[in-house]
Amino acid sequence: MFRGALTLSMLVLALTLALPVFAAHHEGKADDSKNGGDKMAAMEGTLICVQVDEEGNVQTMAEFTECTGTVVMVGSDKAAAVAANKDDMKGMKGGKQTVNGEIAGHTRGWILGTASALDESGAKEASVSGTLVCLLPNYEDGSVQPVVATSPCGEKDQHLHVVTTSGGQVYALHGSEEAISKLESSTDRNNVELQGKIQGDQGAWVLYVN
Repeated sequence: MFRGALTLSMLVLALTLALPVFAAHHEGKADDSKNGGDKMAAMEGTLICVQVDEEGNVQTMAEFTECTGTVVMVGSDKAAAVAANKDDMKGMKGGKQTVNGEIAGHTRGWILGTASALDESGAKEASVSGTLVCLLPNYEDGSVQPVVATSPCGEKDQHLHVVTTSGGQVYALHGSEEAISKLESSTDRNNVELQGKIQGDQGAWVLYVN
């Protein structure tokens, strides 16, 4: 159980990512560019929807037209949670593609998002209770395996974490390396209460924990 708020400006770099980029680069590789002083990068991989079904089970889908949970991208050597505004998320489809933007975070929790979705003024203090789930990536086939660990998961290779609530909401978890390491070292995975700041929209909710 971890409490406290996290300063977003210390952890997340604003991205300049727009929906046309998602739609226009389903094939091929994008070039790096500059925009407003921020370095643009291209992440190529598979967009996957992680959501909860009617029976409360976590499922992953590489083919989707709308995601009610959260979207992650699995590249050749890293996985990142996607954070974008509501309109952008509505237009996202699953499958292999290349996305332009900045990748922020660290090896225990990469994030790929838009400036509007990560605007600090929109963050809200919140307490979220639910089940802590590891998303173990398979870089060969571009998939993730959701696992509720029964022991500390810190010894696993780089992977993402989400928390699922009884109401079916899915939040991608991010924070400092220290905060994520504390989560990984815990054996408490069910009925976990996390406090921090919530940011994003449907399909791209992020909970920043401390």
